[in-house]
Amino acid sequence: MRWLIGFMLFSSFSLYGQSRLPHFHSELLEAVEIDTLLKNSPSEYYIQKYEYQKSSGELVADNVILHYFFKGNSLDHIDFVKDKEVLKSNAYDQYGRITRQERFDPKEKVKKLEYAYNDEKRIATETVYRYAEQIHSRNVVQYNDHYQVTSKEEYRGVDRLSKFWVYKYNDHYDLVSDQYFDASSQSRNGRSNKYIPVDSTYFIHQYDGFERKTKTSKYHENQLASETIYSYFQDSTVQQETFYNFNGKTSEQHVRIAHDSLKMIVRGFFYNGDTSKVRSRFKEVFLYDDLVEYEKRTSSGTYVDRFKTYYEYDELGNWIQKITYSNGLVIRKEERTIIY
Repeated sequence: MRWLIGFMLFSSFSLYGQSRLPHFHSELLEAVEIDTLLKNSPSEYYIQKYEYQKSSGELVADNVILHYFFKGNSLDHIDFVKDKEVLKSNAYDQYGRITRQERFDPKEKVKKLEYAYNDEKRIATETVYRYAEQIHSRNVVQYNDHYQVTSKEEYRGVDRLSKFWVYKYNDHYDLVSDQYFDASSQSRNGRSNKYIPVDSTYFIHQYDGFERKTKTSKYHENQLASETIYSYFQDSTVQQETFYNFNGKTSEQHVRIAHDSLKMIVRGFFYNGDTSKVRSRFKEVFLYDDLVEYEKRTSSGTYVDRFKTYYEYDELGNWIQKITYSNGLVIRKEERTIIY
């Protein structure tokens, strides 16, 4: 079992020269889009989303609407509304970090999540409540002075440690080891009484004369899992990541190309480790984080989707409608109502 630290490794907030811990990344929280380019300080807005359904051939409205509320220039809370009833609500601090989620659906077992950030000690905590304000579990994350995660601990109840992860970095602040521990007595060394890692991943990095990373080798339980080659050009960067099976044969390869606001990701899957025979290939092209092209090549043939997203803005410069086309067909629409 592994804990995916994702963007938490390298994200931090900065305000008036002070660095702060990032927003808590939790598997219990769904991803929420937050517009950081709002103009003219609206007091609230809500978004109605529509998705194309093949069965009906029509755009169908999402039954949950996200309603955003602001205080000054800061996001205060987000309500998840269904049939005019608030299902759950997220509260945020002045730095845009979630501090609480309350759930009002009677079917929900988890009733409340609370988040605390100690920027001085670089510790963030998630507390999970079930019925009657009972603490079900706690997650504690520790960061280093570069706001990279160095450990995560999971507790049952208030203080019964159940599992934990430890992360180590080199002088370039690149991850070099990722270990998972089970806090049960069976995972301890009998003589030293120290925990023995249940799962370990190690990384070996190489750098050029400009201190840029040129290669990363990833080992899982002492077996090569992947290798990434980094190439740098005047106007772009290229990453080529190759994955290996347990038998050492090549299973797939990812190529990522970044050029200003344009990004392209190509994923290829091979036949029995033979890199000259591609079983299938997928390509995605992004412009300003919007997917503009998707291509799939398999033994059945080639399929290409080309996407275009059009924005409509109000007189104050905030978008109020977003429409996405796939090969000329509208597949997604978002309508945003803004109150100033």
